[in-house]
Amino acid sequence: MTKHTHADTTAPAPDSVEAAMSCPDEARRLLALPAEQRPAWLNDYLGDMTIPMIAEDSTNPLLDVVMANTAQGEKNCTLVFPLDRVLAAAEHAASAPKHRLSYEETEAQAVPRLLWVKDGGTYLMSNGIHPTDTPDETGTQNHVIYADGWGPGTDPRPILGGDDFSEPLDLTTPHPDGLTLLGLLRAAAAHGGTHFHLKATFDDHYMNLTYITD
Repeated sequence: MTKHTHADTTAPAPDSVEAAMSCPDEARRLLALPAEQRPAWLNDYLGDMTIPMIAEDSTNPLLDVVMANTAQGEKNCTLVFPLDRVLAAAEHAASAPKHRLSYEETEAQAVPRLLWVKDGGTYLMSNGIHPTDTPDETGTQNHVIYADGWGPGTDPRPILGGDDFSEPLDLTTPHPDGLTLLGLLRAAAAHGGTHFHLKATFDDHYMNLTYITD
């Protein structure tokens, strides 16, 4: 629980990426702390990014950090998603009788996947098609999970470039360690995990995706 010295005059310290993006002064203060003194959610978001000098009049220090780390050459971006919702989307895809196709796929090749999409914001979604699927109250298809800080109406071009895209994450093909992505998500949830981290390393010619849970 956040403690307040003067509850009637002091705004609560941000406890998420979204909250920090709306509190530039507090975000600047947290970024100035040594890594071991920062809250865990902030270190998770920063990953291995370096922190540049932040202008005192910056209206979004966290975005300044991201842009400084993706301005030239090879880009690195780590996105954080709630694990429970990612697992729900994965289970939806795994149990679906039909699946949306990725680029250059045929109907016979379609398999259960999460799709990482960048358009308005950036999000993961199930590629499963169930006969009972219906949009939610906002008109968005169920099993769409936005990355922390990059929800509807945000502009992810500073970290992901200008073109929209959809990248598939195969759920059922075993990795060299024998574990599938679906298996990883299930195991992480069973052991109390709360976050799914998707890291993209890319330039104009290639993209490499890795992921971890915690």
